[in-house]
Amino acid sequence: MSVRIGNVGLCAIALVACAAPAIASDPQRTVSVLTYNVHGLPWPVAEDRSVSLSAIAAQFRAMRAAHRQPDIVALQEAFVPDAKAIGIAAGYRYIAFGAPAEAAADATTANDRRFVAEGSMFRGERVGKHVGSGLAIFSDYPILAVRRVSYPVCAGYDCLANKGAMAALIAIPGVARPVTVINTHLNSNGATGVSQPRALYAYRRQIDLLSSFIGSVARPETSILVAGDFNVGKDIARRRYFAEHMFGGPVALTGGSLQCRMSRACLVSQPADIAISTGRAKDWLMYHASNALSIRPLGLSAPFGRDAANAMLSDHIGVMLTYALGNVGIRAKPLLALAAR
Repeated sequence: MSVRIGNVGLCAIALVACAAPAIASDPQRTVSVLTYNVHGLPWPVAEDRSVSLSAIAAQFRAMRAAHRQPDIVALQEAFVPDAKAIGIAAGYRYIAFGAPAEAAADATTANDRRFVAEGSMFRGERVGKHVGSGLAIFSDYPILAVRRVSYPVCAGYDCLANKGAMAALIAIPGVARPVTVINTHLNSNGATGVSQPRALYAYRRQIDLLSSFIGSVARPETSILVAGDFNVGKDIARRRYFAEHMFGGPVALTGGSLQCRMSRACLVSQPADIAISTGRAKDWLMYHASNALSIRPLGLSAPFGRDAANAMLSDHIGVMLTYALGNVGIRAKPLLALAAR
């Protein structure tokens, strides 16, 4: 098995994404994306997670054996080795990780620098990054390029991790242009150990940077699939800011998982687990179609939800969305031709 880790910057993403298409009419194809916060925290922050993480990998293998595995997986909190190893154990050929701890970014604005300087070392702030971003993308399809960003502003115990976002350019067979998949994990609220206003400031600044990051990889011909733990929760201020900058930002995203729940044409499996996940308002799947590719949600499921004993392998539900992708008057170039540009 060959495992390839993307390590190329935005210029390569742009060059590959802008490969000239050929005119044709291709049949519609599907792609499934799963987002899952696997709670892969190190001890003593969390109890030994090795058994549960191994069980998650085993379930992915079982899904593959049954030809039901997600084509693309976006993990959050994949901090420990057992969590990072899930991709290889699950049979994914292409793997990329987010920024490591040493790639932490410094605040650049006066307000942000002042905010960081006022941080509490007793709440995990101003003590440096102990782990990386915890982000990972696993794919059955070639990852052509990867770009990463670290959030320079954080609040509370979240500051111990180098939270940020990553974008992977993925060549999906039968799709004329590569698709950009974005994965992120935003600052939590109550778990930070700091005041709500302080956590909200960090959250808003991370949303600002995420919106800018999405805009930096967007092109008229670029289709974007977004996944992650957005930690929106029930906080009204967070919900409003999230909606304004994700659904109404410079690159307006469509809430794929929400859209599916409201559409009769989109099948919802494990509705009880989906309802729990939606109510928590943290794990979202969104998309942005382009002038080269149409995107339509086909099915929403929760393959990593509650078992018969009401137990879960993580403190989050793993949610998968299947999309129908349709080329708009163009035909896919061979993969080698795309990679060569």
